[in-house]
Amino acid sequence: MAAHTPSPPKRLLLGLVIAGGGLLGGFQALAQAQGLPKPPCQSVVPPSQKLLQPRRIQPNQVQAKNAMGCLSPADAVYGADGCPLRMCGAEAGVIQLPDYNARPR
Repeated sequence: MAAHTPSPPKRLLLGLVIAGGGLLGGFQALAQAQGLPKPPCQSVVPPSQKLLQPRRIQPNQVQAKNAMGCLSPADAVYGADGCPLRMCGAEAGVIQLPDYNARPR
């Protein structure tokens, strides 16, 4: 039996579906190159606490930020795109600062 070849309109549609993923990434890269806003980061906090959502940082700052570790429970670990991946929470190394209001004895 001969193999079935899709009609030209179906081939075009199939080609667009296959190329769609690559086109979407290309459109996003083009938008960023033209200074258009980046897509928002995924929330890492509950909707009721959206004011506590860590801000996006520049992608070139991610390695240094993550190397510093978690500075507080409200800190985050960041992905390569500058978006927070997860909150530090209890794993943060909380440092007790000296009480500068205490009087010397």
